[in-house]
Parts: sequence; C-alpha cells; structure tokens
Amino acid sequence: MGHEQEHGGRGAGHLLLFPFLAQGHLIPFLNLARRLESLGRRGGSGQRRLEVTIVSTPRNVAGLRRAVPAGSSIGFAELPFSPPDHGLPPDAESTDAVPLRSFPAFYFATELLRPPFEELVAEVTGREGRQNVCVLADIFLGWTAESARALGVQHRVFLTSGAYASAVTFSIWLRPPAFPRPTGPDDEQALQDFPDVRVRYVEFLNVVVTEDYATNPMLAYLCRNVSLHFCHSGGLVINTSEEIEPRGLHLIRKLSGLPTFAVGPLTGGRTPSSADTAGDEDACIRFLDSKPPASVLYVSFGSQNTIPASQMMELARGLEASGRPFIWAVRPPVEFDGTEEFRGEWLPDGFEDRVAAAARGVVVRGWAPQVAILAHASTGAFLSHCGWNSVLESLWHGVPVVGWPLMGDQVFDSRMLEQLGVGVEVASGRMFGGLGKGWDHVRDVVDTVLGDGEKARGMRRKAAELKELARAAVSVRDDGEVKGSSVLAMERLLDGAFG
Repeated sequence: MGHEQEHGGRGAGHLLLFPFLAQGHLIPFLNLARRLESLGRRGGSGQRRLEVTIVSTPRNVAGLRRAVPAGSSIGFAELPFSPPDHGLPPDAESTDAVPLRSFPAFYFATELLRPPFEELVAEVTGREGRQNVCVLADIFLGWTAESARALGVQHRVFLTSGAYASAVTFSIWLRPPAFPRPTGPDDEQALQDFPDVRVRYVEFLNVVVTEDYATNPMLAYLCRNVSLHFCHSGGLVINTSEEIEPRGLHLIRKLSGLPTFAVGPLTGGRTPSSADTAGDEDACIRFLDSKPPASVLYVSFGSQNTIPASQMMELARGLEASGRPFIWAVRPPVEFDGTEEFRGEWLPDGFEDRVAAAARGVVVRGWAPQVAILAHASTGAFLSHCGWNSVLESLWHGVPVVGWPLMGDQVFDSRMLEQLGVGVEVASGRMFGGLGKGWDHVRDVVDTVLGDGEKARGMRRKAAELKELARAAVSVRDDGEVKGSSVLAMERLLDGAFG
C-alpha cells in the first residue's frame, strides 16, 4: 500500500474503499475495485496513476484476498475488530455470521472502527498528500464522511443498492409518511419528498421493520448515517446505470442534493461461504445441462435472507405442483438461528427425494453458484428476494424475476422490476405480509413466467433488451473513442475526486 509508480499520467490518486461488513456490500465494493483497476490498466499518456485499497476487518480481508487473482494491484488494509467485546460470536465480522437478533448490536459496534480508520487515513495522507486521497465509503458508515472532512480528504458515498429503492427507502426513514391509526395493510400514503410515489402500509412496515419506529434506535442509526453522508460527502456513487434507472437517479439526486455517478452494473463472481461447494456447483450445472433452454426456475433469497417455516412449506408445495424444473438454495427459516444447518423437516415429507427421483429439482443447502446458474441458457427465471446484487445479476444475464421481496429496499426493487416489465411479484414481506395466498398461487405464477403465454414472452423480450443496455453502459470500444454511460461517469468521479 502506498507505493509510487514511475510512469507518466495525470497525477496520483488513492481511493480507500470501505464497505459495510456484510457480503451484500463487500461483493459490490470488490467489483468496484476490479472496475477501477481495469480503468487504470487501459494506459495512455493521459492516464491517471490510480491506487485502490479495500479497508475491512481481518476475516473479511482474508476472504476478499482469496477472491482477487494473483498479480492484482488491489490493496487491502485491516482494521482491528473484536466481536466478543460486543456480545457477538467470535467470527462475527460480517452479517452472515451474526444471529438475526444481534443485528442492531453488530451495526452499532461498527462505529467503533472509527479511531483505527482515522489512523489509517492519516497514515496514507501523511505519505501521499491529502489532495491525492479519497475515501469511498458505504452508506451505513456515515461517520466516515465526518472523518474525511476533519482529515482534509475527499469523500464519496457508494450505494450498493439501486437508485429508485434507495431514494424511496431513505425518504421513508428520514420523513416517515403519516399513516392514520388504525391502518389497513393496503392503505396508501404519498411520500413527503416525492408526492407522486405512494407506499402501502405493509410496505412501510417492511422498511421501518417495527411499528414503534419513532423510538427505535436502529432506525435512528440508519437516519444518522444517511444524514451524515448527505451533509458531508462530496457525491453519490451508485451501482446502477442511466439506462436502467433514469427515474430512480432523478429521485436520489433530488433527495440528496449531491452530484451523482451511476457507474454500474458492477457484477462479478461471488465467494462461497464454505470451501466445500464444488459438489453443489457440479450438480447444479449438470442439472441445467439436462434441461431445455429457459425452462428452469432458480430460487434463492440471498446470503442473509430467508422466509418463515410455514411459507417455506407452501413454496415447496407450489414448486412441486408446477412440475417445472428448479434449483433452490435453501437456508433455515426466519424463526431459527440463521447460522445453523438446514434441516429436512422444514420441507414437506419426502419432497427432496421426490423431486430428485423425477429429475425435477435440486435443493442446495447454503451456497449456490448463482452467477453460473443465471448465465446458463436453461435458466428461465429467478425467484428472488430482489436484493440489488441479485437484481443486477438477473438483468446482466437477461433473466426475468419472480419477486418475493422481504424487507427494506428489496420491496421497491421488486416494484421497479415490474415497472420495467421484467418482474412479477409472487409475495412480499417477511416481518409483515408475506405469502398471502397458498401454494397454488406459487404454482400459477411460476407457470405464467416459465410458460409460453404473452406475459412470459414479453418478460423474456424485455429482459433481453435490458441485458444489452446493461452491458453497453459499461463498455468501451477498442479504440477508446466510444464509451458507455457508466464508464464516463467513472471518469467524472475520478476527475472530481483528484482534479
């Protein structure tokens, strides 16, 4: 870290990338680092000397190092963190190792990373000069904006979620709509910041997570982080593109008042949580190889999310009744500790044996090769919790989405996918709402999306169009004369950060 490169260019620039401690944040930050690294490799007499360092805790740094190929110029810096000091498990350096009940304690504990982070920034600036350093931090690390200002370095915030969902979610956090009491789940209110955006009460509850939101310390924490960034940061970097989210980008610019840089889609490989995954990956690909094009449903609620046990049963029954082939990455139901092993009793009796014997389904316990599955020609749709990384991977590979958002921004990612014509919602909500209908509704939606009707054909057609738009946004012609919108945004970001 901090080495000088002896070649011509536009001056030095050192980006300190600081993701929140969660896989859904670490991955896009790593993909951003890879994109920045490739930008620096293009060369040319006007090319900036760019150094990229990812900052995290020791376990996270070790995992990220394994995901970076030999010879990469991406650097890493470790900050000390002792989870047991905060009543957390010893390996709880990212949310995937934190029991759901301990999430608030984990979030609050990350604020104690401030002193060692400020020491790191002071060390780097002392060596390289304040004008050559820019902090690019996660939205959940709002205090970094204060630190950067105090230390005299540039700061930008990186949104790992989409523009539309971020704008709506932040507005709900900062200025909650005034729902009357009592309120039915489908009652709607307009947002104070965006009068043309209306949210249902059940959607509102899945964003604020608790009905006592006015006095909830977790919501206060989230509001404080967003406000600190909006007050002290120099710009918003977002993992999206102008072509995918023109309306969302308009809303987030209006809400934040900050310069905005749409640099996505930033997609790439995922790192498994366990080294023993090769068998599952081989089984998934063999299954896909045996099926017709666009015929298989991939089901996953992400690395951190899951659904209640009763709804897991209904989902399984609906998948089996549809007769459509599927791959399902399962995690323990929400009522159980998310860090324990999956048990067969959470699925209908004999379910796994029946679908395996009929070559109708593959049930993967834990990690699944999501990128490889979505890239396969036999994958026809993705039943997803609509986390933004999963949304972008679907769009990148032209795969329609069956939405089952669970909480937070996922609710509005699902809404956006429906507006784009590439998504249809089967259920919504984990804490509130959920699968309001039974297994037959799951069956009917799956049949509609994977069938041969006009709805399915329209979704596939629109998904193919968005795939081309997503790839064009990050493309550069060989001669460098024609660049996608996201490449140009990345260049504007660097010019603003380092002059």
